[in-house]
Amino acid sequence: MRSVRYFRLVSVPTMLFGLLLAVNVFAQNTQRPLTNDDVIQMVKAKLSEGLIQSQLRSSKTNFDLSTTEIIRLTSQGVSETVITMMRNPGLPASSSSAPIGGVKTPDGEKIRLILSEDISSATANRGDRVNFTVAEDLKVGDALIVAKGSTAAGTITEAKKKGMLGQGGKLLMSIDQAKAVDGQNIRLRATSGREGDDKLGKTVAIAVLAGPFALLVKGKDTVVTKGTEYTAYIDETKEIATTK
Repeated sequence: MRSVRYFRLVSVPTMLFGLLLAVNVFAQNTQRPLTNDDVIQMVKAKLSEGLIQSQLRSSKTNFDLSTTEIIRLTSQGVSETVITMMRNPGLPASSSSAPIGGVKTPDGEKIRLILSEDISSATANRGDRVNFTVAEDLKVGDALIVAKGSTAAGTITEAKKKGMLGQGGKLLMSIDQAKAVDGQNIRLRATSGREGDDKLGKTVAIAVLAGPFALLVKGKDTVVTKGTEYTAYIDETKEIATTK
């Protein structure tokens, strides 16, 4: 009987201590800044973008939005909208954004892009998609039209493997479009000036052959490494919806 009473006297304080410890751990966890891995977990749990943004707004954050991490987030299924939220949790979610009007893209405006993958003339084929991320925000006045970390895409226009007798590989590509903040694709070209509207289809190809997108190496396959930076230019005037 004594042993039972002793157990009760000891177990109650022990339970209280355990409860206090659990509350303290919970409080510490709720105060811990959200990281990229937390966002990936929320996405994989199939939480809505609105719920994710609500969590971002109500929590401290410590996100790494370097190019490498943006590529990792994208590969883990994190959408461009969520990445934009991570950059600025105060922005309204795309599903509930309040439009304040449209801003037209400035034709010829420069946009910096970073290659998201390695490309080799040994494995590339004509027509293959080439993926990029936007290196910095692109604004018209105070209006953001393309956010840093958004995706951009190009196309392999010619790929030739290295040949015999020291003949090098050949790899040509165009940079075609970037994703705007409202989800539209903005057409891009390789030079700041136009060749004329009737030659628009040839503008990128001519610039690629003569400019920085012509990648020629003699005696071996052409390899372009992930992280290589390119400059492209907006190739149209299009109205982009902005939000407050």
